[in-house]
Amino acid sequence: MAALTFPRLASVALAAAVLAGPPAGAQPRADAAADSVGRAVQAFYAWYTPLAKAGGGGPAAGPAWMRALRERRALFAPAIATALRRDSVASARSPDEVVGLDGDPFLNAQDPCDRYVVRRTRRAGERFLVDVVGEGGCERHTRPDAVVEVARTGSGWRFENFRYADPATDLLTMLRGLQAKAPGKRAGA
Repeated sequence: MAALTFPRLASVALAAAVLAGPPAGAQPRADAAADSVGRAVQAFYAWYTPLAKAGGGGPAAGPAWMRALRERRALFAPAIATALRRDSVASARSPDEVVGLDGDPFLNAQDPCDRYVVRRTRRAGERFLVDVVGEGGCERHTRPDAVVEVARTGSGWRFENFRYADPATDLLTMLRGLQAKAPGKRAGA
């Protein structure tokens, strides 16, 4: 039997490393985008949840979601920003009745949990769907409170929509329905 020389030993070591796969804890390249999306969504919820729990900044500042649109504008698709602004204007015009959203659109709650945690991120065509679940200070949740639909832009990740399980709908559809029912809205307008 021939002795292993350095070049032959190096070849054997390289082959063993390739067959063994990536080191423990290393993620395959295909998961890098999903991991990045999950971190971006988690960072938003870590910033946003305390703001929402505190009431957004007071009555003069409006709801927390309007502050999020002002301070984190690049995170939101223009359709979300436009629809939420319309909803906010309609609500301000009718302060004695609920004419718009009746809860937080990013948390899907009237009474927020202590924190919201990314549970799962998956690819859906060119976009990602990120399941977000509330924890602490609320009932145990068995389904995601919101599923954030995220797309890549030239500058990073952008929230395209927020989906809800109960009832099965999404933020943009809900806001279109509310606008159609808004007081003073003409049919077909």
